[in-house]
Amino acid sequence: MPKIPIIKAKDFYAHLIRFGCRAVSIKGSHHKLFNPATSKVSVVAIHAGKDVGKGAFSSVLSQLGIDAEEFIDFIQ
Repeated sequence: MPKIPIIKAKDFYAHLIRFGCRAVSIKGSHHKLFNPATSKVSVVAIHAGKDVGKGAFSSVLSQLGIDAEEFIDFIQ
C-alpha cells in the first residue's frame, strides 16, 4: 500500500469530486458525499487550513468503497 499523503481537507474533497463522488448535502463544515459507483455515503469535515488525518483519509475512502491505492494514484 502506498504512503498516505498529507493533504488539506479542501483539496481532499475536491479530489473526491473529481474522482466521481457527488455532494449530497452540506451542514456547516461537514460535507456529505455519495459515490454512485458503489452507492455508499460518507461525510468529510472541511475545516479551514486543516489537514486530513491518516485515519480519516482511510476511513472516508473505505466508507465510500474506494480503493486507497487507486485513489492515491489518481491524485498524484
